[in-house]
Amino acid sequence: MSPKIYNPALQPGKNLTAHYTLQQIAYWAAAAGLISFATAFLLEKGFAPSQVGILLASGNLLSCAFQPLLAQRADRIGGNILNRLTLLLTGLCITFLCVVQFAAVPQWLYGLCYLLAVFSFDAMMPLLNSVCVAYKRQGNRINYGFGRGIGSLAYSFAALGIGKAIAGLGADSMVWIVLVLLMFNVIITLRYPRIRDFVKCEDETKAEDCCSIAEFFLRYKWYCASLLGVMLLAMFHAMTENYMIEIVGKLGGDSSSVGIALFVATAIEALVVIYFEKIREHISDSWLLKYAGLSFLLKSVLLLLAPSVTAIYFIQLLQATSYSFLAPTQMYYANAKVSVADMVKGQAFITAAYSLGCAIGNFTGGQLLDIFNVTVLMIAGIVMAALGTIILFITVDK
Repeated sequence: MSPKIYNPALQPGKNLTAHYTLQQIAYWAAAAGLISFATAFLLEKGFAPSQVGILLASGNLLSCAFQPLLAQRADRIGGNILNRLTLLLTGLCITFLCVVQFAAVPQWLYGLCYLLAVFSFDAMMPLLNSVCVAYKRQGNRINYGFGRGIGSLAYSFAALGIGKAIAGLGADSMVWIVLVLLMFNVIITLRYPRIRDFVKCEDETKAEDCCSIAEFFLRYKWYCASLLGVMLLAMFHAMTENYMIEIVGKLGGDSSSVGIALFVATAIEALVVIYFEKIREHISDSWLLKYAGLSFLLKSVLLLLAPSVTAIYFIQLLQATSYSFLAPTQMYYANAKVSVADMVKGQAFITAAYSLGCAIGNFTGGQLLDIFNVTVLMIAGIVMAALGTIILFITVDK
């Protein structure tokens, strides 16, 4: 039996682009601090590079394991559960960061709380994508590319500001900024209109409606295979971004240089993603993913050969066709490859693949830095980007 979808013609909706854009701003500006400056923050707090890698990887792994379970529940229940889950995860992230900021705890517990903050923050990502899909299915208007692009722009300015704040005021300033942004996210989420059931499985035992997590792998074989490519590109992206402090440090840079590098990358990313709807009119989703892989591969080689911090800034312009193509295309690609009844699981699996890649990249980066050096880290990045690109070329058209 086909899942029920509300007919936009019979259910005239609202233009929620501005509201969705505010949520993207809050989320990605917070990500600039909590994720991108995690290494600089934890190193300043006395953690070794390998410990930082393990902490960040564990947070990503927890998120990766949790997202499909959360998505399966959301697909079964539907309705306003997406916003309620977003509020729950935001509240958990705030709680763990408050322990980090205000409680005098042993270092192991300090690290554990930061890990759990990263986990709860990461787990929100598929919910933000699913909220967009759910409201659009009801006839509401949301320009995903514009909202995501402005979110990237917010990330770039936040990265620039947080980098300077850490350099001038210390690592604790980052946590204060993130807490304020998370509270803003709570307010925005509470102000959404209620979501009616975006999909309803009348007979949950029928495989053609809502499938289980195990059935998902069998039903969408090539989709799941393509996620290996996404995972490998995420490994490279997370490793180089989170250990950018080590890459620029080798060339004489500091946390302020990291902020500038992230600003350059996400500013150009924002310009691309804002007009992403127009780009998709001329380039298919499968080729967008292929171009993203090729751009990541080129970036990995150039980072290894970079002679100066200034060269790093110019290399970051490749964000325009690497992450700028990969991140928004994931939402459309999952929506096209997976049925309506499995919509949240489709978003969760591709986000979980990205989170798993981030986990492996963070762990690998920390170990490589402890055992070898930043040059070996960048060579490993070339291997990751090359394998990811090859897999995408083989799978995305299937």
